[in-house]
Amino acid sequence: MKADSRIPFPSDATPVRSGPLGVVPPPVDLEETLPLGRTARTEADLLQMRCLRCQGPVVKGSAPVRIERNGYRLAWEAVPAWICRRCELAYFEPREVETIQRALQAMRTLPKA
Repeated sequence: MKADSRIPFPSDATPVRSGPLGVVPPPVDLEETLPLGRTARTEADLLQMRCLRCQGPVVKGSAPVRIERNGYRLAWEAVPAWICRRCELAYFEPREVETIQRALQAMRTLPKA
């Protein structure tokens, strides 16, 4: 190939890099693919981590918790949690986890139904 026959590379584009399997395209921001109409979140509402399942952003919210032990059922409809915006996996703060664990301990002391 002659040196002058190369296609000029635009200076404002993100360069691609070569890998063992050929050309690797630049990474795509998956947040741009989320559905429109979602409410804007402030930085305080965003946890500085990504979801362990899908790498989506994690925001403040609430999630239901339902437990069944020894024939008894316990349910909370809205426990404060960090929720993944993409797959809706819930992450609970230590305070909420301790509360749920105390409720489980109390359920263990109840007679079997």
